[in-house]
Amino acid sequence: MANRKRGYYTTKLGGKNRTMHFSMNFWANFTDLMGVSLEGVGKIFEGGLSLKAIRALIYSALLAQDQEQGVEPDYNEFTVGSWLEDLEAELLNDIINAMLESRILGNELNMGIERNVKRTTKNEGK
Repeated sequence: MANRKRGYYTTKLGGKNRTMHFSMNFWANFTDLMGVSLEGVGKIFEGGLSLKAIRALIYSALLAQDQEQGVEPDYNEFTVGSWLEDLEAELLNDIINAMLESRILGNELNMGIERNVKRTTKNEGK
């Protein structure tokens, strides 16, 4: 279940339905975990995601939702990593798409991550 424009994505992880929120709090958590500035986030996504980045992405989104709701997390980044062993590639793609379609990324704050490649039919320099 997703409300992608608002940055929410819910799926079963760790034996129960959990909601991820790709919010400003998510980006704060994610940049802290990855040790990069907001401007450096685009480099993380160049050439595909590392396992560390996938784990940090999902953990940060779960944590943001729980922090915003005042819920004490029953997991840490390593727990999330063990849950991800059973995650199907298609589900991971859905989660990443929810992040890319979130309202924050829908505005100007896309961290250099290209979502829509634009092609031109103009002959450049000819």
